Amino acid sequence: MKIGLVGLPGSGKSTVFRTLTGKHDHLGHAGDVAVVHVPDPRTERLAAIYGSQRIVQPEITFLDLMAVRRGDGAAGEALDLVRLAGDADAFVLVLQCFGDLDYAGNPLRPGADFEAVLLEMALTDLTIVENRLKRIAARGGKREAHEHWEEELLRRCQAHLAAGGSLRDLPLSEDEAKHLRGFSLVTLKPWLMACNVAEDDLTGQRCSEVHRLCEQRGLPYLDLCATLEEEIGQLPPEEQASFAADFGLTEPARERLLHLVYRLMRLVTFFTVNEKEAHAWTITAGATALAAAGKVHSDMQHGFIRAEVIPFACLDEMGSEKVCKERGLMRVEGRDYVVQDGDVLYIRFSR
Repeated sequence: MKIGLVGLPGSGKSTVFRTLTGKHDHLGHAGDVAVVHVPDPRTERLAAIYGSQRIVQPEITFLDLMAVRRGDGAAGEALDLVRLAGDADAFVLVLQCFGDLDYAGNPLRPGADFEAVLLEMALTDLTIVENRLKRIAARGGKREAHEHWEEELLRRCQAHLAAGGSLRDLPLSEDEAKHLRGFSLVTLKPWLMACNVAEDDLTGQRCSEVHRLCEQRGLPYLDLCATLEEEIGQLPPEEQASFAADFGLTEPARERLLHLVYRLMRLVTFFTVNEKEAHAWTITAGATALAAAGKVHSDMQHGFIRAEVIPFACLDEMGSEKVCKERGLMRVEGRDYVVQDGDVLYIRFSR
């Protein structure tokens, strides 16, 4: 999974990137990439139960994308951002909620910045849609039947974007959404807001307007002080918790953001485990055992026979697979079984 960080100049976007990734030598170059392991203590517990030699946690890739400026020229910069973002699955918008002035020396208005960036993203998608409509129109009477269907879809998108809307709020069929994904439209993807607050405003009083706007639009958000979080992250591990507690912080911003990303992307975690490896995998909520098998290996999906399932909670309580089997806590499920968060799967398949 790939997450792109977006923000206006001066928002602290690159500091947030360093905080999330631990890449403290990062200088803020556009397009920088870092891979973060998502800690899941359940994987460690399973490794202890099975005596696994190796633990594999899920990964998230973060992209520090170029800053987007407000006003003239912003659309061109935003198009460059789209090219850099590539196949990003979601975006985090970092908003400056500290200080009195923004990067241009104007009075700080986080709510206005929020609206401005989302509008620039809508205008960027509008440019992409309109360029595609021009290419379709240029074909004139030579258009294929599917292009008439596509033109109708793009006209709906055009009207929605021109009104400042986001495509994720536009009702779309499964086929329509699948077709639009080929255009890398940024407003079609999930977004969450990271309010970068001052050290003396950790509860985010100065960004209450952003909170209100997020709630109106159904967008998740969190408040963090990137400079403070970065300072804590550079302390020796044994000192971090006590230092954070002095500021009333009970959970690192990175973990809070990762939890939000999982909810935003509707991800659940399942596990495969044996003596060699305890492996945590992520999959979209509602996915089947067949899809989970394909996540592990394509051969498992092609030759799928059944899935043997033990909920993590049962293994955690019983302490062994053998006891779970003896007590009837292992289930046998078919290819259409919907995988639940915490399921430990053993996939039976024909080679």
